[in-house]
Amino acid sequence: MSAAIMMLLLLPKSNSQRTTEVNNEYGIVWWDQDLVKWIIKEHPETAIGFKSQKSETRAYDLMSDISYIIRKLRHQRTLSDAELRRTSDKLAYLTEAGLNVEWLRPNLEVKKREAYVERKKRDACEARIVELKQEVKKLELAKSGLKAELKNEEAKLNPRSFWNLLGNCFCL
Repeated sequence: MSAAIMMLLLLPKSNSQRTTEVNNEYGIVWWDQDLVKWIIKEHPETAIGFKSQKSETRAYDLMSDISYIIRKLRHQRTLSDAELRRTSDKLAYLTEAGLNVEWLRPNLEVKKREAYVERKKRDACEARIVELKQEVKKLELAKSGLKAELKNEEAKLNPRSFWNLLGNCFCL
């Protein structure tokens, strides 16, 4: 297990300390500590083959990426395409860095399927809205035609009406 991950496990949790701690040149946000502890406890294979590059922020960035992925995958709402792309990119980055995070991939696939279904529903609704608008236009045209026909029939019944007289005089 890398020194950065061990350091994360040993840092005390402090709710009053809401800033970034600096310990052994790694910046750790207090709320990430419990998440990292949970990841290592539930999925110890995550740290196997970890490739550190002696960067002060490398371990923090990797843990931050894992934290981001887990938070996105736990969302109840459907993720946007941009969020899915970013989550997928971060997962690929973590895999390339040597972390075994394949246990997150099935959850990402579920979220992708949910987004696909949601997008299909939205596209179908938008297409239906366009169809309904076209149908409303046709009905409005038919309605105006029927109104004109109604006026003509009323004029035939009452040839001496005021509107008929005006229509005859001014060619309306």
